[in-house]
Amino acid sequence: MTPTSERIQHLFEACSHQEVQQWTGSITVDDLHAWLRQELGSERALDQFLPHGPLKSKAIAPQCILHIVSGNTPHAAFQSIIRGLIIGSHNIVKIPSAGLDAFTDALRHFPKPLNDLIEIHSALEDEDWLRADVVIAIGSDKTIAAIQQQIRPHQHFIAHGHKVSIAIVYDDFETAARRAARDVSRFNQRGCLSIHAIYIQGDSMRFAELLAAEMEEFSNTNPPDPTSVSEAGAIRNLRETTRFCASNDTSVHLWESKDTLSWTVIHQSDPALQLSCLNRCVFVKPLPPELDSKILGAESAHLSTIAIHPFDEAKATLLENLPAHRICSLGESQKPSLFWHHDGIAPIASLVKWKDLG
Repeated sequence: MTPTSERIQHLFEACSHQEVQQWTGSITVDDLHAWLRQELGSERALDQFLPHGPLKSKAIAPQCILHIVSGNTPHAAFQSIIRGLIIGSHNIVKIPSAGLDAFTDALRHFPKPLNDLIEIHSALEDEDWLRADVVIAIGSDKTIAAIQQQIRPHQHFIAHGHKVSIAIVYDDFETAARRAARDVSRFNQRGCLSIHAIYIQGDSMRFAELLAAEMEEFSNTNPPDPTSVSEAGAIRNLRETTRFCASNDTSVHLWESKDTLSWTVIHQSDPALQLSCLNRCVFVKPLPPELDSKILGAESAHLSTIAIHPFDEAKATLLENLPAHRICSLGESQKPSLFWHHDGIAPIASLVKWKDLG
C-alpha cells in the first residue's frame, strides 16, 4: 500500500479539478490530514503502530470496499469513494444501470494510482460480492433491505437509506429566502440533504411570497434538469390538489413558475412533515411552539439535516430532541463539511479495524 501522504496528495490533485470540485467542494491537503487526525487520532495511523494507552495500535483498512450508489446525485458517490481511497482500499463502485455520467466522467481527473483502486460496475457478479470486506449502500429503504439480504457474516454493512431535510427560519426573511431557494433547488431535491419543508417563526405567508420570488430568480440562472413524464405528472397533480385545497382553506396558497414546472411553493398550516414530489417543490409552514417528532409525524424518523437561519448554537441545541444528525446554517444544507458524520456515522473510523501490539 502506498503511504497515506501520497494518497492525500493524489486526492488533492483530483479534487482540484472543477469537474470534481463541484461535487466534493474545495479540499486542501491540510484538510485531508486533519480529517484523518480527527477520525483515527493520527494521519500516520494507517502506516505504523502508534501509542494507544499501554499498547501500540495500527489502523487496518479493508482490502476491498463495495460501494452501491444511487442515481439521485453524484454527490454521495464522490463522498463514499473518497473515504475508501484515502485509507487505501480497493473500491468496487456499483452505479445504477442507467449510469452516473457526472461521476464516471470525472474519474478521468483522478491520478492513475487512485484510478487503479477503482472498478466501475453497472451490474454485480457473485465474486464482486464475495470480494468485499465492507459494503456501503446508498439508496431507498427498499433497496437497502434487498442489499442486506446479500450480506455475508464476515462483511461490515454500512447503510444510508431514505432521508429528508427541513429548514427553520426565525428572522431576516429576505436573506433566508435567498438561501432557502438554493438549498431547495440544488440537485432538484434528489439528495438526502435537500429541503422539503421550511418552518417559519412569524409571518409564514410573507416568507412564502419572498421564497417564490427567489425560486424564480434562482431558476433563471440555474435552470432545473428536464423532468420525466411521470415527474411532470406528479408536479401537475400536486399543484392541482393544492389549488383544490386552497378553495376550501385560506391557509393554503400556491405559487408556481409561469408556464413551466421549474418550481413550486406551497403554504399550508398543517405542521406534519411530508415529502414533496421533488423537482423544486417545497412546503412553507408556520413554526409550532414546539417542534418534535410527534408534531412532525412519521417522516421525522428519516430526518437528516435541519438548516436554520440565522444560525445560532443556542437555537440549534433546542432542536436536539429531533432525530436529525446535522444542524447547519441555511444555505449550507447541500454542502456538508468534509468532517461531517454521515447519518451520525464517523465515515473513516467506521471502515477500519485495529491491530494491537502489547
